[in-house]
Amino acid sequence: MEGGSSREEEEAAAAAPNPFVHELQLTRLQKVKIYVLGVVLAPIRVALAFVVLFLIWPFALLQVVGLPDETLQEPFSGWRNTVSHGSVYLLSRLMFFLLGFMRIRVRGQRASRLEAPILVAAPHSTFFDPIILLPCDLPKVVSRTENLHVPVIGALLRFNQAILVSRHDPASRKKVVEEVKKRATSQGKWPQVLFFPEGTCSNKKALLKFKPGAFISGVPIQPVLIRYPNSLFLPVYQPSAEEEINPTLYANNVQKVMARALGIPATDCEFLGNLPVTVVGHLRVALEPRIWELGKALRRNRCLAGDIKCQPDSLSVCALGRLKPTDLAHRLGLACPEAIEELCIYFQQDSDGNMDSREVALALETLEGEHDPPALTSRAFETAHLHQPVSHI
Repeated sequence: MEGGSSREEEEAAAAAPNPFVHELQLTRLQKVKIYVLGVVLAPIRVALAFVVLFLIWPFALLQVVGLPDETLQEPFSGWRNTVSHGSVYLLSRLMFFLLGFMRIRVRGQRASRLEAPILVAAPHSTFFDPIILLPCDLPKVVSRTENLHVPVIGALLRFNQAILVSRHDPASRKKVVEEVKKRATSQGKWPQVLFFPEGTCSNKKALLKFKPGAFISGVPIQPVLIRYPNSLFLPVYQPSAEEEINPTLYANNVQKVMARALGIPATDCEFLGNLPVTVVGHLRVALEPRIWELGKALRRNRCLAGDIKCQPDSLSVCALGRLKPTDLAHRLGLACPEAIEELCIYFQQDSDGNMDSREVALALETLEGEHDPPALTSRAFETAHLHQPVSHI
């Protein structure tokens, strides 16, 4: 049964929509509302929210002003913490109310800091997702060091005792890992730490690959599902012995649990720097729509995942390097004209509708995932020279 479930999850991930593309289809009434309310109501809401944000500033400063560095490295306590925490919480709730979040519905029960020192929230889809901090009672967060220099935001990060990471300091990531482990294993001394493990926003149609940072400490975590207007606390996830020492495995398994609860696929898509990438076979490649859609088309027609009926080697040695649509259909075992046409549009075709067999062969080999990156690179050079004309001197 577990094997069947795993196969179903793999097929769902393969057929997942591109999580970085959002196709917005609005009715005429919705468009009218956007135009009218965007001009009349939105400026008022934003202006009032900024007023409240600036009111939060002095209470955030009250938490940290005048304290020595040694005190700032330990969890806050005392009257300052009571006044600052309560004021920032209430004003934050007022700010989100003014932005249109009249009510925050919460399902499930938030675990204590002893039960789950780490919270992971997904899917991350909007700039409003920090609203999840409110039902979580303002947990600590991870942010970029550069944000400390942003007015108001910097004060809020100091108030929050956020864990700061610098992209320009090679040693920064190691320090962050150590700090996360210290807080997660403090036996409830530190408040919970909240992570958005996807690391960036998506369109909510699939979960991005979870980064392992939240799972490095190997402690129990509590998944938090963000589904507007609801937030849902799932039961605490207790890692196995293998997951405790393998944060990547831990992250992947929690991603699958959350995706299953949301009813959406778990994918290998992620951001590397500013580039969206996905896993194709053994390669991590740029999320180029054509090969993404080709893989989906092949799987729809059962031409991948063990069902392929052709040998890529035979494709790459077709006469003169040209491949007719009928030849491709024969080698893939396809009889449906619509399926043949659907596959051929992903390749460049000449005036006769023929494709370059080398391009087709490499695409199939990459999607099949049987070759590692060095082998695929070697194959690319081999096929590139298969039909080169021989010079006679």
